[in-house]
Amino acid sequence: MKKYIKLYLTFLRINAMKRLSYRANFILGAILVSFESVTVILGIKIIFNHVGNIAGWSFEDMLVLAGIFMITHALAWLFYKGGINDLDKIINNGNLDWHLIRPVDPQFIISTQRIDLEDAARSLVGIFIIIYGLRNSELFTTLSYIPFFFITLIAGTIVLYSFTLAVKTISFKSIQGWSTNSIFWRFHNLAQFPTDIYSGFIKTLYTFIFPLIFIATVPSKALTGRLTSQLLIGSIVAAIVSFIISRLIWKYALRSYSSASS
Repeated sequence: MKKYIKLYLTFLRINAMKRLSYRANFILGAILVSFESVTVILGIKIIFNHVGNIAGWSFEDMLVLAGIFMITHALAWLFYKGGINDLDKIINNGNLDWHLIRPVDPQFIISTQRIDLEDAARSLVGIFIIIYGLRNSELFTTLSYIPFFFITLIAGTIVLYSFTLAVKTISFKSIQGWSTNSIFWRFHNLAQFPTDIYSGFIKTLYTFIFPLIFIATVPSKALTGRLTSQLLIGSIVAAIVSFIISRLIWKYALRSYSSASS
């Protein structure tokens, strides 16, 4: 584990050097990311000008959900999204061969080698929105919820990572693997809405088949004091199961890979 932490920090330093070598471009990127995040608030405000709540979620609750959604977005780009996005390019240009012969798990290298630091600005906006949404809550009570919030946030991030990796392995079978990136965006964007708005088969689908509920909705409930023990346990189980499934899919995909030199 220590080796992988050092390796990630090395990738982080290298990516920081690349980004900061063009500081104006980096700053502009961070500003644009922040502006994009702020537009989400405007959308929520417009909706609540016409309704009092959405499936029991108040305006303040929706702000907390939006803030957490932004944080999950930032975490994706800071830990794995950029690298997994490039998987089809790495396969097509033959660079995957180099990763396979290194004394490190290739899944880790592929996931973490590209880190988009400007997306950290999105998490800062998200934190501000969460604080604003919780402004009327009791501070001591909210602080007591934070450990459960972090547990469910980490679990949700693992679920989203696993889904992203599993879908992206299509790149091993098709040169059109780049098109799977849009599937991630569609799936992740759904997480900015509370899954309580769904019912029947759709709710079952987004709870057990594609566990969308655990990405942002459950962490939001944890931070607002509405987390149940079932959801807490469910988020942990969903993270473990989804990671194992994605790992198996990754291993299967590697077995079917023909190297560029073969």
